[in-house]
Amino acid sequence: MLRKKALRKIIITTFSIITIFVICIIPDKLNSDSNYLDTKIDTIYVGNDMTNDIYLLGPNGYLVKTSVVVTKDSLEDKVKEIINYLIIDNSKIPDGLTGVIPTGTKLNNINIDKKIVTLDFSNTLLNTTKDLEERTIEAIVYSLINIDGIEGITIKIDGELLKLLPQNKKIIPDVLNRSYGINKVFEINNYNNIEKVVLYYIDNINNNKYYVPVTKYINDDRDKIKIIIENLSSNYIYESSLISLLKSNTELINYEIEDKIMTLNFNNEIFTNDKLLEEVTYPISMSVFDNYDVDSIIFKVEGENIYTYQKCCGIIKS
Repeated sequence: MLRKKALRKIIITTFSIITIFVICIIPDKLNSDSNYLDTKIDTIYVGNDMTNDIYLLGPNGYLVKTSVVVTKDSLEDKVKEIINYLIIDNSKIPDGLTGVIPTGTKLNNINIDKKIVTLDFSNTLLNTTKDLEERTIEAIVYSLINIDGIEGITIKIDGELLKLLPQNKKIIPDVLNRSYGINKVFEINNYNNIEKVVLYYIDNINNNKYYVPVTKYINDDRDKIKIIIENLSSNYIYESSLISLLKSNTELINYEIEDKIMTLNFNNEIFTNDKLLEEVTYPISMSVFDNYDVDSIIFKVEGENIYTYQKCCGIIKS
């Protein structure tokens, strides 16, 4: 009997110590003051919370992709929470990044109808520099269009539809989506065969890796996948802070699209030390998903299946 009581006490004590340890360690890992997670994670659950991708301004003037915890359940509250992350001087974002919406800007009203969200801001929304005026719109659009149930964004200023960016004198559509572009770069010399291609690069900020989408306008009438691979494998990148780890001697042997699956067959030069790096497959995959209506990408090397990258779930080893 005494042995049973002693054993029971030991078990209870041990369980209590483990419980206290878990309670103490979890908040430290989540870092509630920071409120952001590793950029490799697209959407994960943390208790009842879920992370969402948003786009914040890096030190080189490009919007970079990162993830933040979104605690709200309703669609309207999620929108409000993400807009709050985009405000300048928000302390709950990664070091080295900043929001784009001027401090003091108010969201006067929000309306969601048939998957179109209409945001009515105070007139301080565009109280920014000429360079950041369009980045502000891009960040709002790309951050909100990732939310399930939203397919377009309409922006108003004090009740009036925003049709023109005043400093850039640029007309914008009534309903905005990913076709609006982000981090736009124009490399055109005439008005013939202009192609818009979204490319994903890597930026290293404060020793953290971030992915940077760039909407590039070029004179090129080839298939977009050829443009993507050529640009990501090129020794020349127009911005020195942006990186691509796809080696210049990588060759796309052939490709095909069938049943919303794109198959890419590369030569052996795509490997790094006999490995196919995530830093290589992820930019290619995200570039493909932003340019093609496909759900999966099969990576082959010299005809052998290596990885399948699914839009919903990431990499699956073959």
